[in-house]
Amino acid sequence: MRIRSHAIGPAGCRSVLLVLVLAGCADSLAPRWIDLSRAAVSDAAVLHEIALEHGRSARLVREGDDQWLALTLERASWRAAEVPGRFRAELEILAVAEPRARFAPYRLESAGRSFAYEADAERMGEQRDRFTTSMLDLWLQLGPGEEPPETCQLMACANYQSAGEGGLRIAGRRLSGAGFWVPPGATRTLELALPPASSLRFATAVEAALGGRAARREARIFRVRLDGALVFEFEQQGNVLGESIVRHEVELPRGGVPRARLSFETEGAFALTSFLGPTVGPSAIGRYGERPWREERPDLVVFLADTFRADNLTAYGGPSGLTPNLDRLAAEGRTFLRAWSTSTHTLPAHSSLFSGVYPHQNGQVDYSNPLPAAVETLAEILAVQGYRCAALTDGVMVSRSHGLDQGFESFDERREEGTVERVRAVLDADDGRPLFLFVQTYAVHAPYESRVETRRRLSPELGPEPSYADLVRALERIPSAAETPPTAAEERESVARLRRLYLAAVADLDEVFGRFRAELEARALFASGTLVFTSDHGEAFFEHGRPFHAGRVFEEELRVPLVLFGQGVTPGRDERPVSLIDFAPTLAELAGFAPRSHWEGRSLFAPDPARAIYAFQSRRVEPLTTLAVIDGARKLIGFEDQAALRADRWHAAFDLERDPSERENLFGRADWPAELADRERARLLQLLTPLVAPESFNPTGDELRQLDAMGYGGD
Repeated sequence: MRIRSHAIGPAGCRSVLLVLVLAGCADSLAPRWIDLSRAAVSDAAVLHEIALEHGRSARLVREGDDQWLALTLERASWRAAEVPGRFRAELEILAVAEPRARFAPYRLESAGRSFAYEADAERMGEQRDRFTTSMLDLWLQLGPGEEPPETCQLMACANYQSAGEGGLRIAGRRLSGAGFWVPPGATRTLELALPPASSLRFATAVEAALGGRAARREARIFRVRLDGALVFEFEQQGNVLGESIVRHEVELPRGGVPRARLSFETEGAFALTSFLGPTVGPSAIGRYGERPWREERPDLVVFLADTFRADNLTAYGGPSGLTPNLDRLAAEGRTFLRAWSTSTHTLPAHSSLFSGVYPHQNGQVDYSNPLPAAVETLAEILAVQGYRCAALTDGVMVSRSHGLDQGFESFDERREEGTVERVRAVLDADDGRPLFLFVQTYAVHAPYESRVETRRRLSPELGPEPSYADLVRALERIPSAAETPPTAAEERESVARLRRLYLAAVADLDEVFGRFRAELEARALFASGTLVFTSDHGEAFFEHGRPFHAGRVFEEELRVPLVLFGQGVTPGRDERPVSLIDFAPTLAELAGFAPRSHWEGRSLFAPDPARAIYAFQSRRVEPLTTLAVIDGARKLIGFEDQAALRADRWHAAFDLERDPSERENLFGRADWPAELADRERARLLQLLTPLVAPESFNPTGDELRQLDAMGYGGD
């Protein structure tokens, strides 16, 4: 794994001059793209006075490598709450980013007195000198009878921009990627040679940094000037969420400009107003699969349905008619019938997809560990290879906060905007470069939301159901100590109802996928591209005593669908054992570059060497969480603990060919589990050893509430 230098502090000056020099090109017909975010920059720290509502103001200040919004709160700003000693104030400044060392995103201080930040408002209790945030409220807990300080200073992290070897990057709350921040009233100027017949393409993005409703809704104006002349102006309307993104193309002088000055400006209320993915490239780009030049690099599109069991599809033994669009894809593509994830939950599985190594190797051992900045990701490599890398996710775990945005030119985690609508916008922003598009959706994740029409269409198979919350309360009464299904009739019926809710969400997801595929086909993307459909893990319904996922490494949580379709893919069913660890090497082969030497997988297009498949629970909620070794039809379950491995402690062993439901534990009853354990011990010790230092994630109150809502708040 390559270790990169740490990113330096955010930009904050009024005017910055960047000089870009174009390298010569032997083939005058070959297209050239200039990434305007990839330029060395050293910004001076400045103070900004920022107007708030009601005539108040905040300041933008720098402290070392961090930048903060600072607001002075008077005693009159606080109102007493019902809890003794607790006070509430309006949260007027928002932490959009996080400190470099991943400390708390908010600070509250008064005359040398510091208040401790508690991200989870429900756990703040009545301990004095603590504060928290809740939506647009600020809460302070003091001692009984104590009044708030006469004045105190609230600090909200404002590390909106960083600079590293990959260029300038925006670190927004839900809109991030390559590009630069231009504060309202500021100008950023670049000096470069503009090639003939070229266009400037970029997205304007707004993320509100002020809590006031008026400031979030206010329109911002974006401008671009060429040698002082206005060539672009756009008024971007705000909304109650305070986040929006719009993509643009500006045609440049036909004959080119040997030495041009491009100036970028914004106007309006203070916010993270950024130019994402600013690129100068050819104006005439043709369309996907039909470029004016010879393009051998295929477009790469990935659709990952989070929490999607393999047996939802007919090809994997699922019910007929539930997923017609995905069943069609499985019939037309190459379907890998024996595919396993690297983990039983979202974050470590995605970290393996992007890093090419197993979770513990890249520092992923629990929910609180983001993918470290030291890891070189697949998106970073593809970007260097000339790909336009875009990710559309539903956030929460698949987020910038968890380090999964690294290398993506645009990373959009706005779930409520709709998957297909966001896909359409990215596809329409084609600039001629080959595309790497990664789409992730929680459409089938708990709480298993589905449309009324879907429930009616699938009736009587699904039938009327109680609410998800009612079912969960009933399921909480089922004992989970034994790794066996419930036996009581009432318990079994509750589990069956939960499964039916899940299948309704699966049917809805299939409809979304059908519209997603139609968008690709409308642009003839499969003439030059390859589509990968998969999931990050499955979902348990008490097959081994527990529901949902992030549990022990049984098949219901590890088995995933994996289908390749499009350019260069031979259709058919493939029985070889494969893993999500093979994702990065497979895309590397499709893109035409050699895999990194430290990657653990191998391309799905390569011959099948004898090897074991590995998976890890990547949790710390139990004394010993589990790992799996799958060798053909033999599966050995051990513990994510090096001492346990050295002491020869194992959990279970199963023959998956004779016992696919993992009911008969063969450990200690057959010879092969001990033999497999002896053979794999040294390898597992290696896979549990980090290649980079793990990092920690400090969520805001809003992020914690999202994690809790998705079931990631505890055991």
